[in-house]
Amino acid sequence: MKYSKSFRFMHWLSASVVVILLALGLYMTPWDETRPEFADNLYYWHKSFGVLFYILIMVRLFMRRKDKLQPLPEGISPIEKFVARLAHRMLYILMVALPLLGYVQSSSYEYSTGVHFFFVDLPELIPKNDRVFEISNALHKWASYLLMAVISLHILGALRHRFFDKKNDVLHRIL
Repeated sequence: MKYSKSFRFMHWLSASVVVILLALGLYMTPWDETRPEFADNLYYWHKSFGVLFYILIMVRLFMRRKDKLQPLPEGISPIEKFVARLAHRMLYILMVALPLLGYVQSSSYEYSTGVHFFFVDLPELIPKNDRVFEISNALHKWASYLLMAVISLHILGALRHRFFDKKNDVLHRIL
């Protein structure tokens, strides 16, 4: 049984946006010192898509509460079910935390040009503070790496069931 079309659409839309955000985050940081104007442009788009991603995740959380999720196939072992649930919880915790950390990071940075959502500047509710910036910057960076690792495991798990454990294929439900 497949998830609803709206659920599948939101899954793939948010997956696409998070891949763009993670790739942009990796690409943009080396330009800080060598080409600051170029870096500022990249940060503008990273912040805008970060706010969009946060909105998408809030919609997904609402959808998860509203619609009952399908149980995992009966043939999946209890340990695999535990790992799958843990991975999904980690994904959602990280997908909520990362944009919030980015907001705190951007708001507290002394030289920030603001928190942008495309052509709208959002209020900066966090005062400029070097220590808050350093902590949120480190947390944002390492949470991003952790999210990349959990996403990779999520994809590998789905592919494993798709190609090597076909009776427990979970990928077809989200395609």
